[in-house]
Amino acid sequence: MHNSLSKEIPYGFPTIFGRGLLDEFKNFVNPPFLVVTMEDLWPLFGHHFEGADCKPYFCGSIEQEDLNREAENLGEIRAVVGLGGGQAIDVAKYFSWRKNLPLFQAPTALSVNAVYGQRSGIRIDGKVVYRGWAIPQSIYIDYDVLAACPPALNWSGIGDILCFHTGVLDWHYAEREGKIEEKWRYDEGLAQQSLRKVRGIVENIDNIRVMNDQGIEALVDGLKWGTSYHGAGWCPRHIEGTDHFLFYTLEKLTGKKFLHGQPVGLGVIVGSMLHEDGSEEMLDTISSIGLDIRPEAMGLTWDQLVEGLKLLRGYVNEVGLWHSIAHDVSISEGFISDLRSRLNQAYQHKNS
Repeated sequence: MHNSLSKEIPYGFPTIFGRGLLDEFKNFVNPPFLVVTMEDLWPLFGHHFEGADCKPYFCGSIEQEDLNREAENLGEIRAVVGLGGGQAIDVAKYFSWRKNLPLFQAPTALSVNAVYGQRSGIRIDGKVVYRGWAIPQSIYIDYDVLAACPPALNWSGIGDILCFHTGVLDWHYAEREGKIEEKWRYDEGLAQQSLRKVRGIVENIDNIRVMNDQGIEALVDGLKWGTSYHGAGWCPRHIEGTDHFLFYTLEKLTGKKFLHGQPVGLGVIVGSMLHEDGSEEMLDTISSIGLDIRPEAMGLTWDQLVEGLKLLRGYVNEVGLWHSIAHDVSISEGFISDLRSRLNQAYQHKNS
């Protein structure tokens, strides 16, 4: 049985696009305020806050116990500003939640959809968990700040949008196989909303590659859909599946910290190949934009990737992730050979 939404669900947070936006924060954020950022970013952006009654907080541990302790020792603050990529944005959300303070977000990279999520991605004993609740007063998308970011950091963001393709495939697969959760029955209307965001990336390859204004807007529109996790009643089905499951497996296997979009993007290709649906278009989109998802580009050997692929089925069943094709299919040597051939062909220009 397929359900269909009677109307599209709302998504996103208030978002302002413009230039020179950071210079205005000292004029409207209630002082004294905290700027949550990374130590290496403050020399680049700290001058925008000169004269403001604020102090920087440099992110370190994101263990919940450590963050709770840090939150208690922040001193007097009346607002929180997140300035940076995913980690700074998540810690800013966490402090805003714990201290019940207004939140303003200024991403300096679009590498993940953290800025468009209500919960913070943190760790408990090293395990990724999502905790808290924070909705920003506004998100400030500064075209010039993002265009000046190292390209790969922004290209990484396509991983958290193209994964809707494999998320929907896994969702439909679980419904078809009779292994769907009753609370997350397949919803064609919701699935189609996700897939329209995928088209927004496919149709803006050139704009995203050069990160012009239109490319930035296309990325932001896709990343906004991350808030639909809550809008759909905390249903992750239309957002991710095998794509992120491969990432989790590789992270568990190697203990490495990845540029998020690389293992997720590779997971999109693996998932699409397993479903035999859209792998060529997905790989062409990822490679044409410029994001390199070959194992060697993310500091892995092919042997490590092969081990991860062979562990994937056991891992997703062991930890109890929502049912996907990865739960049922063993990765064959032929599949691995085909994957390697496709990746080599897609990135052959990088070898020349």
